Amino acid sequence: MAVYSYIRKGDYVYQEKKPVNLNVLLGSLFLGYSMVYIDKLSVGISIVSISKDIPMTESTKGLILSAFFIGYALMQIPMSFAINKFGARSVVIFSVILIGIFDFIFGLSQSIQMLIAVRLLSGMFAHSGYASASSKEVIDNFPVERRTFAKGILISSSGFAGVIGPILLSPLIEMKGWRFAYTLLTIVSLVIAFIISSSIPKKDKNQKQSASTAKKIPILSVWKNPTIWFLFFAAFFINSLLYGLNNWLPTFLVSYRGITLPQSGMISSAVGVFALTGAIGGSYIVGKFFRNQDKKVIMVTSSIGSILAFASYFVYKPINFILVLGFATLFLTLGFVTLMAIPMKMFSGEVFAPSYSTIATGGIIGGAVVQLVIGFLVESSETFLTAFIYFLCLGLLTAASLIFVKIPSQNESI
Repeated sequence: MAVYSYIRKGDYVYQEKKPVNLNVLLGSLFLGYSMVYIDKLSVGISIVSISKDIPMTESTKGLILSAFFIGYALMQIPMSFAINKFGARSVVIFSVILIGIFDFIFGLSQSIQMLIAVRLLSGMFAHSGYASASSKEVIDNFPVERRTFAKGILISSSGFAGVIGPILLSPLIEMKGWRFAYTLLTIVSLVIAFIISSSIPKKDKNQKQSASTAKKIPILSVWKNPTIWFLFFAAFFINSLLYGLNNWLPTFLVSYRGITLPQSGMISSAVGVFALTGAIGGSYIVGKFFRNQDKKVIMVTSSIGSILAFASYFVYKPINFILVLGFATLFLTLGFVTLMAIPMKMFSGEVFAPSYSTIATGGIIGGAVVQLVIGFLVESSETFLTAFIYFLCLGLLTAASLIFVKIPSQNESI
């Protein structure tokens, strides 16, 4: 069961006589999520410059990118129990502070081993809890009918980060260097952590006691639900596709299309606008007009998105490339938002965090695997065509993994 009861008046939810402004709550979580996504994208943007200071092969780049996701996956499920024990608010704030700390250390790195180690630890301790903890704040404060849109707003931060991140980081790295950029990211993350701590209300003593004495959910009982594993693999495939595109796009454009890093940043930002549109506009449309049709939405959008992503390889004119890859990203982001909103409708209480974390782990593992696979494919074939064929397969596999899934209606939950 959810921790809070709701007495609604306009845009406010009253929980035990303490008002919570949903707009402020969602806005602060959005800022934190934006920092999370900018940090995820930052290495893909900066890796070209890093490789000039610290020479490395394409496979090594893939290893640095994947180290983050490996750490992320290792701690995703353990962090879900930390959320139940210490509370979502504490985990959200702690995560953003650690992102800043690890960014600062990353900027001081002098070797490939150091780069790998810092990204591994960042994934393990800074990133692994934020998605589940922020989602827990949503289900604790938002009614069921508003959760898909709320989750869409949070995930739209990926599009926002995709617009802001490249357009700011690319010229900054070009002018000031990648080490300076990571120092700046440290400052931004600490400021955001302060904003979040001021915006998310603390639980009172009764709520803390209730959370600490809540029934412990054995992870094996959660894993008995076959739907979780279908969603796990769907998240694996679609996240592989999205992170593969995001992290390798700058290398593809700079090293294989011959454009400058700032120009690459402009193209990535333009594509990010489509991701932002897919997350916000798409989640609103799905929540309003396609309620209880999540499965169909994901299957259609992942198929169309992967076909367009594959087609973008053959498009050379920049404006046409932006349009084709942009619409691919729009459809894929919409599919991802819809997929990750499903656990928020199906699960509640202490079951939610381990269930959501298990499904999210599939996506995180996908993010790790795709970096290694693309690095290997590009290095061995000496062309990015093999990577784009892989993207096509990932989208179609996303759709196929949902064929036998049975998703309850929004009025049902576990």
